[in-house]
Amino acid sequence: MFSTPVRRASAAVLTASALAAALTGCGALSGGSIAASPDASGALREVKTITYVNPAPFYPAFDDVGRCFEDAAKANGWTPVEVGTSGSAVDNQGAIDLISQAIANGTDALVVFPTIPELFTPVIQQARSAGIYVVAQNAGDPSTGQQTQVGTDAKQLGALIAEGLGKTNPSAKVGILSGSASTTPHVQEIEGFTEDAKKNFPDMSVVASDYTNGDPTKAPELFSNMLTAHPEITALFPIEGTSVAAAITAVKERGLTGKVQVVANDLTADHRAAIEDGTLLGVGEQGWCEAGTKSVQAVKDLSEGKTLPDFIATTSTFYDKSNLPAQ
Repeated sequence: MFSTPVRRASAAVLTASALAAALTGCGALSGGSIAASPDASGALREVKTITYVNPAPFYPAFDDVGRCFEDAAKANGWTPVEVGTSGSAVDNQGAIDLISQAIANGTDALVVFPTIPELFTPVIQQARSAGIYVVAQNAGDPSTGQQTQVGTDAKQLGALIAEGLGKTNPSAKVGILSGSASTTPHVQEIEGFTEDAKKNFPDMSVVASDYTNGDPTKAPELFSNMLTAHPEITALFPIEGTSVAAAITAVKERGLTGKVQVVANDLTADHRAAIEDGTLLGVGEQGWCEAGTKSVQAVKDLSEGKTLPDFIATTSTFYDKSNLPAQ
C-alpha cells in the first residue's frame, strides 16, 4: 500500500488480564482536546517527517487512514512514516512504545490514537516537550497534551445507525457489543443510537449489552450468550469492526438470518460483501480516509501558527443496499 518504506514495529500484545486492568477505573475519554499551540515553547517547527501510529493494523479502516495520511503528507513534501503494533488485539503499551521510538527518531509530528488517556499522557507530554506536533484521532483528553482531535462525531454516528435500522425494523430489540464501559467514543455512539431510537422509533430498545475489553476473540461467545439469554433480540449492533463477522456468524449458526439483522460501523470490503449478500443490513461509515487527510492538514496548520478547534469532525454516512457507493 505504501510506496515509501513503512516501518512496522513489533510490540508485545497485552494479555487479556493486563488490558482489563488497564481499562478498569480509567477515566472517560473525551471528545475534545486542549486549545492548540505550535509546541511547548511556542516556536514554530518545520515539518519534514510525520509519523502515524496505527492502533490496529489488523483492521482495514486504519489502513485507510494510513493510505490517505501518506498521500496528504507527500503532497506537502513531507516524509510519511507508519508504524503499528502486532497481534489481533488493541495493544496500548505497544502503541506507547512506538510513540516513544518515533520521538527518539526525531519525528516532527505525530498522529496517534490515545484510547486510554491516562496511559498516553506521559508519552504525549514528552512529545510536546520536544516540540513535536501531536494530533489525536477519535480519542483522547485535554490532559494528554494533544493539540486537536480529528475523528467521528460518535453521537451522530449512533443516530445514523438507529435511523438505518429503524427504516426496516422500527421495533427492533437490539443487542450491543462494544469495547468497554470506559471507551467514550463507544459510549457516545450508544447514547446517540438510544436517543434517536427513543425520539423516532419508540418501540425500538436496547435489551442487552456487553463488552469485549479490547479482545475480539471474545465476540463469538459473547454474541452466542446474548442470543441465548435474550431470544427477543431482532438486531445485533457490534460497535467494534472486528466483532462484525462474529455477529453475522452467530445469527447464521442459529438459523436466524432474515430474522435478526446486523448493523455495524465501517464500509470495509468484507462488510460491503455482507451487505450485498444480505447478512449485514448496513454500516455507519466514519470517513477514515478523511481522518488521515484532515490530520495532516491539522499538522500543517499548527506548523503555520494557526489555532485549531478542539475537535475536527469527519463525515459519517449510513450505507445499506439502497445507497452503496461504487467501488
